[in-house]
Amino acid sequence: MTETKIILAESSDIMINGIADMLSEVDSVEITGKALRYNHLCSLIEQVPHDMVVLGPMITERFSHQLMGYLVNRFPDIKIVQINLDDDENIILRKIERVALNQEV
Repeated sequence: MTETKIILAESSDIMINGIADMLSEVDSVEITGKALRYNHLCSLIEQVPHDMVVLGPMITERFSHQLMGYLVNRFPDIKIVQINLDDDENIILRKIERVALNQEV
């Protein structure tokens, strides 16, 4: 997998830092931004270089349809990976790789 620039979005600061820590061990991934709220996420998407947005499990469970709708309408070319609570590191990395290669998750 080539280097993938990621913006993380998660409503829990503990969870976002855990995901960032896990992904920081992967040479092919660079975290370019972290957002705890929608407005901050949109600002990062507009200002920070990225290949995709990774939505953490807490924000995905709470706001999945609303957030996805808002993001896709506002940023039609956005690539999004949604993490579920039961996803382990291997599943998360496979989801990121599929999206990076323009495949369905």
